Amino acid sequence: MSLLIVSKPLSRIKMGGICLLLFALNAGCVYRFSNTALRPPVGVRTIAVEAVYDVSREVIPHELLWSAVQRELARSGRLMVTSQDEADAIMLITLNRASVNPTGTPSREAINRDPVVTETEKPAPGEFRNLKRAGNRTTDEAVNMTINVEVHDLKTRAVLFTRNYSAGTTFKSLRSETITPASSAYLNYEEALQAKVKELSAQLASRIVADFLM
Repeated sequence: MSLLIVSKPLSRIKMGGICLLLFALNAGCVYRFSNTALRPPVGVRTIAVEAVYDVSREVIPHELLWSAVQRELARSGRLMVTSQDEADAIMLITLNRASVNPTGTPSREAINRDPVVTETEKPAPGEFRNLKRAGNRTTDEAVNMTINVEVHDLKTRAVLFTRNYSAGTTFKSLRSETITPASSAYLNYEEALQAKVKELSAQLASRIVADFLM
């Protein structure tokens, strides 16, 4: 009986020790994976981000993407953002395609904004919408961006990273159902466009930095 009584606690101690060992190993693996996931390439401690090279035909504030990527790299704390003369690597961002187009249901306000032209009545040119507002056939606009990102080692000239990204969203191009002056409508449009490009830039920057440091 005494042997049975002693053997049970011993077996429990052994099982407990095995469980602790497995837990420690698993914990070590989790720590190791999470630690290396945010480690920059070997030999790269500083990085420069060249201004966005825009080859698209759409005029959008792409400098917002340049600023967003630099902020995200600095926020990660893994690399120091510096000038190209002092950097170990350089990030090149190319805006391949960009578009801002009307989307959604046609707006009666936008379509009926221009005066009616007849044989007897010919409105003055100033009564028509300007080119920017003439394109706003709906109350919604869609903005899309497609970019390519490359990171080059400035010492070895090796390509450390390359990937393509796409992002898009919509915004309100007309803020009210009332007729507003052309200058007010243009400012509303530009402000809405800039806010959405800034939002997309932040999303893209987060994805770029996370992928590069993975």
